[in-house]
Amino acid sequence: MDGGTVRSETPLVAVEWEDITAYSRTAIPEDFEPYRLRKLTCGMLWKDTTEYVVIVGDYDLTNEGKDYRHNDFHIIPRGVIRKLTYLTDAGSLVSLQLESA
Repeated sequence: MDGGTVRSETPLVAVEWEDITAYSRTAIPEDFEPYRLRKLTCGMLWKDTTEYVVIVGDYDLTNEGKDYRHNDFHIIPRGVIRKLTYLTDAGSLVSLQLESA
């Protein structure tokens, strides 16, 4: 990225991460583990810091000259990231593999 402009070297990534799960009862049931939320987010790596990464899932090529060209930001804290894969044109394959119980 260069000032919000997509360049040819802007990396495309797939991020596997664990989302927050809320449970409102006072005791956690034995079957709580299946309710954990695992996510797979793919897009352009907009920003990469030691605390978080920002993935842009949508870039509008028709808005040249306007204030916005990118949409669908995902700001993912490093602590919830399970795996970050850099995608290439060489046939990268990414899948979210759930662990069996």
